[in-house]
Amino acid sequence: MRTRIRRLVLGLLAAAVTTGCAAISRPPADLASLQSEAVTLAARDRALRDTVIARLVRRAQRRSDRTLDILLLSGGGQNGAFGVGFLRGWRTRTDTPMPTFDMVTGISTGALQAPYALLGTEASLDTVSALYARAATSIAPTFDWWFWFRRTGGLVNTGRFDRTLEEAIDGDFRTELRAAFANDQQLLFGTTDFDLGIGQLWSLGDELDTTEQGLRRARSLLKAATAIPAIFPPVVIDGHVHADGGVVENLLPVLTLADYHLLGRELSAQGMRDVTVRLWVVMNVWSHAEPRAIKPSSRGTMDSRSTALLFYLHQPATFERLDYLARAVRAEVPGLNLQLRIAALPASESVAPGANKLFEKRFMQRLDSLGFAKARSSAPWDSVSTAFVRPEIRNKK
Repeated sequence: MRTRIRRLVLGLLAAAVTTGCAAISRPPADLASLQSEAVTLAARDRALRDTVIARLVRRAQRRSDRTLDILLLSGGGQNGAFGVGFLRGWRTRTDTPMPTFDMVTGISTGALQAPYALLGTEASLDTVSALYARAATSIAPTFDWWFWFRRTGGLVNTGRFDRTLEEAIDGDFRTELRAAFANDQQLLFGTTDFDLGIGQLWSLGDELDTTEQGLRRARSLLKAATAIPAIFPPVVIDGHVHADGGVVENLLPVLTLADYHLLGRELSAQGMRDVTVRLWVVMNVWSHAEPRAIKPSSRGTMDSRSTALLFYLHQPATFERLDYLARAVRAEVPGLNLQLRIAALPASESVAPGANKLFEKRFMQRLDSLGFAKARSSAPWDSVSTAFVRPEIRNKK
């Protein structure tokens, strides 16, 4: 009997190790090596930003209308259905049509949307809409009951998500994207380097080469970009532990004020003045957490509430910072006009049924329809909000 029990236990442990997500490990590292790598990565970041600027200059020359269009897609998990619906609705407009974007950036779920938004075709947006529509069965992770034996750094099995990434980011899709990259269109997204405690920029056009290894790397990077810490397993990339870029920031503007000064000088050197850069922001999460009567004597309640507020109240602060950036560029950079437009998921949705789920089909369908209708409405763009004034919340039945 004991022998049979022992064999059963060993068999179960073997199954746990060989199925689903494998245990994760990372190469040895110490403080000295990390400090050295931080210098290398800082140089890499600067070189990437310089490349971004050079490509934007070439895009401005290609367009010849003295305009550049940059789309920023935020994180938000299942709420990404709002952004997908908004893009689909925007594309149907003939009075204020959706432009062909010169650069698209994405954080977390926004990184998954970004390739389809960069292509911007009806077919590509319908494809990503279909991905979100079946997310509950093709993307949503399952609980990893063996996480205490198989240390993955998370609580869930991402097998379904892995398969969906493999099917979506395939050779044909790569061919479409590389055609866009050849025209100097750009796609950037962010991860969080947990070793160095910084965000890291990635250019999909520079990572997605024509090899099978390039496809695998692109999938790994996108998986890392969406890995919610302590729930999804992190991903080890180039010897460092990476997870969701939303830990650092929920939008990826990429260019700083100093970068816009450089862009302005480079455009001027090419004889291009009075160029307008349009920043289009699609925020897939509400700017304020749901109102809740808090029990002040509960440490657990205070802790969880603080975590929620730290995340949600970043959104209005980010809006304000982008608004200040646009004002500063207009005031300080000769010949460059930076405009900002924001479309945000209404804070009223924070109390809608399904809002606190990971992937809830009906709620995602609702958000897709809401985004589509908002983009088609007479007022698709929102004003800059603040963390100190609560937007009106409608009662939900």
